[in-house]
Amino acid sequence: MSTDILFNHDPQRVKEVNRYDLSTNIDEEDLKFLSSMAAEICKTQSALVSLIAEDTQWIKATHGMDLDVRQFPREFTFCNYTIANLEEVTIVEDARKDERFKDNVFVTGENPVIFYSGVPLINERGFAVGTLCAIDSKPGKLSALQQERLKKLSNQVMKSLELKRKTLELERLNDSLIQERKKYQYVTKGTETATFEWSIKKDKLEFNNVWQKLSGYQQDYFKGKGIKFWKSLVHPDDVETVQQRLNDHFNGDEKIFSCEFRFKHQTGKWIWISSQGKVFTWGARNRPIKMYGLHQDVTAKKDKEFETLYRQNLLDALYQLSPLGIALNDYETGKFLEVNSKLVAPTGYTKKEFINLSYWDLTPEEYANSEKEQIQQLDKVGFYGPYEKEYIKKDGTRYPVLLKGVLTYDATGKKRIWSFVEDISERKHDEKIKEERLARIENLFNITESQNERLKNFAHIVSHNLRSHSSGITLLLEFLLDSHKFLDEDESFTHLKNASRNLDTTIQDLNEIVEVNISGQQNFQFVNLKTTVSRMIESVYAQLESENVSIQANIPEDIEIYGLRSYLESIVINFITNGIKYKSSNRESFIHIDAKKDHIAQTINITFEDNGLGIDLNLHGERLFKMYKTFHDHKDARGIGLFLTKTQVETMNGKIEVESKVDVGTKFIVKLPYEKN
Repeated sequence: MSTDILFNHDPQRVKEVNRYDLSTNIDEEDLKFLSSMAAEICKTQSALVSLIAEDTQWIKATHGMDLDVRQFPREFTFCNYTIANLEEVTIVEDARKDERFKDNVFVTGENPVIFYSGVPLINERGFAVGTLCAIDSKPGKLSALQQERLKKLSNQVMKSLELKRKTLELERLNDSLIQERKKYQYVTKGTETATFEWSIKKDKLEFNNVWQKLSGYQQDYFKGKGIKFWKSLVHPDDVETVQQRLNDHFNGDEKIFSCEFRFKHQTGKWIWISSQGKVFTWGARNRPIKMYGLHQDVTAKKDKEFETLYRQNLLDALYQLSPLGIALNDYETGKFLEVNSKLVAPTGYTKKEFINLSYWDLTPEEYANSEKEQIQQLDKVGFYGPYEKEYIKKDGTRYPVLLKGVLTYDATGKKRIWSFVEDISERKHDEKIKEERLARIENLFNITESQNERLKNFAHIVSHNLRSHSSGITLLLEFLLDSHKFLDEDESFTHLKNASRNLDTTIQDLNEIVEVNISGQQNFQFVNLKTTVSRMIESVYAQLESENVSIQANIPEDIEIYGLRSYLESIVINFITNGIKYKSSNRESFIHIDAKKDHIAQTINITFEDNGLGIDLNLHGERLFKMYKTFHDHKDARGIGLFLTKTQVETMNGKIEVESKVDVGTKFIVKLPYEKN
């Protein structure tokens, strides 16, 4: 028989042989017994069972011989021919006369094999994995009956080998299952993973003891309760998702059930569960019967995911809604990697066009040295700027920007530059306008200084001349009194002297104001309000009498105002004379002056109220305190009094309010500070 025939399909055959135990379980009782039966059938001295591997014959059992060695080179064995002859018994009556074996070491050796009869051991897959053979040291023959019995015995040997193989595989599988179970228990316990068994048809749920720790429920809490009850503890917003994932698995669309959902803990709080499971038992019509799976608490992971998502969304929002342009550039090339819309908008480029540029494409050449300095700073301290330069728009025009940024690294260690870019076009425009305005203000200031100087000179002349006339009037009154002593008892002459004295005081105040203006200071002081109001009433007493206007002042003794006395007198005298000037001819006229402290606002609120003609505030309210605005026909009305009064009030850090009704009267409220602050 040729070598090609001997080794036909041998790789597949050898693969089958390797499924059996080649080197252990030598001389097992059942195989040894079957060997003895082979010797009995063939009437030989010895018999053996062997497995033929790729290049070795393994002796599994023997009868009638003691072997120190249990493996032999396949190329010298008689059995090498037997496994190639699947249909018949291989018989060698006298090996010494057989051309195949006469030079074989087993024939020419000390205990020669002269007679050989062998039958292949064919497994259930049709491969000859070994032999059952009988041998003798003298020539022999086999009858047809002996051959038939030997074949049947070989089937029994094969069954025994198969049984041993399957037993061994079961033992190995069992050991593997035990190990896997231990690993499974270690994993579930170590990772705090709960297991579940769901008998779908019986609607029965069972959990391991980790479930109690995970969910807070005792193991027997779900006893007698099915999937409907379990679903009642799933968050309402997640029930549909869980059911859909189960359906996908039951229908075969998904190999395993996998889902994350919220589950109500025994304490009432919601926890996140990650669940995986698989149906292992199917019934008729492909209906699921039993499912096994895992539950794991992933609340902490989900919280981190939500926090990460929140931060990412927040960063995205800040990135897109930032009032500043934001860019990520490659350090080596300057290429833009990420940009927000605020950066792109003023350039005239689309975002797609812009992302293909580098910051060198936007930077005019004259900034090259400045750019190098900023890069050096970036390398040295990790940031650059603030730094002003210009960007070139798509149309070639430029606009100013203010930049600052930091050095960073991506996941691969490459250098990147995050930059914040502010379009300062409006700021630069505003600065230019401010500069122009400042120049105009300086020019106006110079003009004002010149005008003020002329006004000061005018004020000196007026105050000097008025004082001269006032002194003359006072001197004449004194001469007149010396000549006519009785005038001292005349009421009108007394009022005339008081008026002359007040005029002299006013002129003295005017001189003080002029001095204050010259020195650039405001000579604020505490002024007693009651004294001031009394003096002003005395000054206009004759007018009050002649116009038949009654006046009443209710001023506490201790009220003092922090301001200019001359301004306060002017304010009081102006409101009194206005009350006289614009009295009503239809009723007896009065003027009431009241004052009180507002401790919260820290002001003195002075009220000047009359029952005169009144003012139509709807018509004249907005221009009430404007210069040269009059609201009644009166020969003395010049439209300057209220303007001056408001100016004087505001100079003393106060404000003025007005209430008035036509033909009812007017009330002015002046609010002035009573402390230095």
